[in-house]
Amino acid sequence: MAALVGANAKGADVPAPQSGVADPLVTSSNITIVSDCQEPSSVAACDAGLEHADSEGSRPHFQVTAELALVSDFRRGGLTQSDNAPALQGRVDIKHHSGWSAGAFASSINGRRGSNVQVSLFGARRFDVGEAQLTLGASELIFIGGDAEPFAIAQASVSHPIGPIDITLSVSYAPPQTALDEYGLNLTLRARTPLGRISDAPLTAAISIGRSEGEFAAGAEVKLDWSLGLTAEFADTEFGIAYVDNDLDDDRGDAGLVFSFARRF
Repeated sequence: MAALVGANAKGADVPAPQSGVADPLVTSSNITIVSDCQEPSSVAACDAGLEHADSEGSRPHFQVTAELALVSDFRRGGLTQSDNAPALQGRVDIKHHSGWSAGAFASSINGRRGSNVQVSLFGARRFDVGEAQLTLGASELIFIGGDAEPFAIAQASVSHPIGPIDITLSVSYAPPQTALDEYGLNLTLRARTPLGRISDAPLTAAISIGRSEGEFAAGAEVKLDWSLGLTAEFADTEFGIAYVDNDLDDDRGDAGLVFSFARRF
């Protein structure tokens, strides 16, 4: 789903890449930024796109997916981006069979230097290495409605199945730039696995742990965050719940449950 995990409670710190049940280079709820049809959106978004066949009709050139989501709190890196309020989100992904992908993600936010909307533009290239997938990409975060400067992030992830569990390790790095006084670095490890079905609806469990430093640490030297989530999918609609927490010792560190509803088109 589009975002289950996010930035700080005031929304004033630099948002680190999302981690948890949906993030940047990985399919999970709350994940946005570079994605190969993986994260910031629904767990199965890549499997339900509009396919445009080539002239021979033998193989689709492009796969396009769109998603509209409502979350009870936009969290990233364990911290709220929406001041603990609900957020409306949208996402579009375009994926080419060669491994290239691009897209955009937008969410309402609250407090980042007066901004009320965050837009992420991202592109990536996927490489298949045996059973593993390596994804390299970059994203630009743009803030609307205030005077926050945009900034760019370089990202990489590697995914590999271990039995029924999909494991993904992602790294996001932002060098010092106009909007950032110092670098930002985030490493996130995620695991997802199917749990079966309830009334014909597939259930998926996800767990993540992230480590951030520099601008992505929300004022701390190092910040840790973690989440545990569950999603259920009915046709093109996904419902999710996630427990999200981090190790900050102020009000931004409050643990919470995040509910999400996403519809694919």
